[in-house]
Amino acid sequence: MFTRSILLWLYALSLFVAAPALADQGFVPLPSTAGAPKDLEIQVRRYEGSTNGQLTVAIRNPTMRAVKFEAGGLYFVPEQNANDAPQRLGAAGPFAVRKQSGSFEPIEGYTLSPGSQVEVKLDVYCIDSHRRSPRTGDVFRVAVERMPVELTRSIQSDASAAARQNGGYAAPAAKSAVQSEIWKNRNKKWIELDGEGVQEKRKDAPSPPMNQVQKRYIDHN
Repeated sequence: MFTRSILLWLYALSLFVAAPALADQGFVPLPSTAGAPKDLEIQVRRYEGSTNGQLTVAIRNPTMRAVKFEAGGLYFVPEQNANDAPQRLGAAGPFAVRKQSGSFEPIEGYTLSPGSQVEVKLDVYCIDSHRRSPRTGDVFRVAVERMPVELTRSIQSDASAAARQNGGYAAPAAKSAVQSEIWKNRNKKWIELDGEGVQEKRKDAPSPPMNQVQKRYIDHN
C-alpha cells in the first residue's frame, strides 16, 4: 500500500511539472534583427483585416535581462498550402501594446523586462501583389527569419514617407498609399522569402505596372 501511494504521488507530481510546458505551447523564437540573438519569443494569435489590417501577437521575454522588441522586418506566412495561399503579411509602422487597463497604446518601441509577456497589435500589409488578399480569421505563423535588411529599410523609408504625406499611419488615406509603397519595393527586386509556392514570380519576371498594383488593391478591398 505504501509503495502504491508513493507511485501515485510521483504520478501526480509529474502532471504538475508538465502543466507549465503545456501552457507554453504556441510560442516560438522571435526572428532577431541582423546579428542579434533570438532572445524573445512570439505567439501569433489572430488576424483582422484584408489587404492590410492588424495582427495580434504575444511577445515573451524568457531571459533574465531586459530586451527591446522591434517589429521591423517581421513578416508572417499563411498556414495553408503555399501554392494557393493568400498574401504574406509584413509589419510596417508603429505597433500598439496592451496596457493593464486592457486598452492598446500606440508606441514606437517597447522593452520587455525579464520574464515578462505583453500582447501587441501589429499593423501589417500584404507583400505579394500577385496573390489574393487574406481575410479576417486566416491563420498565420511568423517567418523563420526577418526580411533582408536592404528590403526592410527601403520599405520602412518609403512607407513612412507615404504615411506622413497622408496624415500618418492611422489615417484611412494612408493605408492604400503605404500598401502601394510596400508592393512597389517588394516587386522592384524580387527576393525569395519563407512560404514561396509555385504561384510565386520567378526572380527574372518583370514587375507588374503600378496601375495594376493599384487595381489589385481596389479589387481586394
